[in-house]
Amino acid sequence: MTASADLQTRQKSAVAGGVGTRSIFAEKALNAELWDVEGRRFIDFAAGIAVNNTGHRHPKVMGAVAEQAEHFTHTCFHVAPYEG
Repeated sequence: MTASADLQTRQKSAVAGGVGTRSIFAEKALNAELWDVEGRRFIDFAAGIAVNNTGHRHPKVMGAVAEQAEHFTHTCFHVAPYEG
């Protein structure tokens, strides 16, 4: 069984049927391209909201994420708000 087929089986058991997805399981992405677990390369025409303007893994965004992760990744703002 391929990695994609394994992941599709897992998805069917864990994700509600009303959620529409393609049978592409992302392994990595860079700029406007996406590679699946089978090693196939795609142009990512359906980029997530977080990458629409900069592409996947833009160096400035990756730097900002790494810097923030040194402090914390998320707190409940209602309990412990933060400047950012």
